[in-house]
Amino acid sequence: VLKAAPATVFKFPLAPLGCSGLGSALLAAGSGLQGGSASPHLPLELHLRGKLEPGPPEPGGKAKKGRRSRTVFTELQLMGLEKRFEKQKYLSTPDRIDLAESLGLSQLQVKTWYQNRRMKWKKIV
Repeated sequence: VLKAAPATVFKFPLAPLGCSGLGSALLAAGSGLQGGSASPHLPLELHLRGKLEPGPPEPGGKAKKGRRSRTVFTELQLMGLEKRFEKQKYLSTPDRIDLAESLGLSQLQVKTWYQNRRMKWKKIV
């Protein structure tokens, strides 16, 4: 007779690549860990929460800004960006400002979209 394995909790390292002290604080509190053992890993949802929620300010003054969520462009915005990209692979600053204003986007969003689109275009070509 085969027995089902117990449910597995996906775990990740507490502080990958210099993350804040959120992981060690949660580990010390013992929240979300199986069996209360002191494991150097967190369950997936706690690991991801640490990426999305800014932690306490760093001792040095400036607090890090949280990462901006992914922009979901409307169909109209994508059509405008794609149409302009067909004509012009690189935008000057005034062109970028005009395009951003006409589509209701920030200059940074247009700049980033163009950078990503050029990379996609280079892979295709």
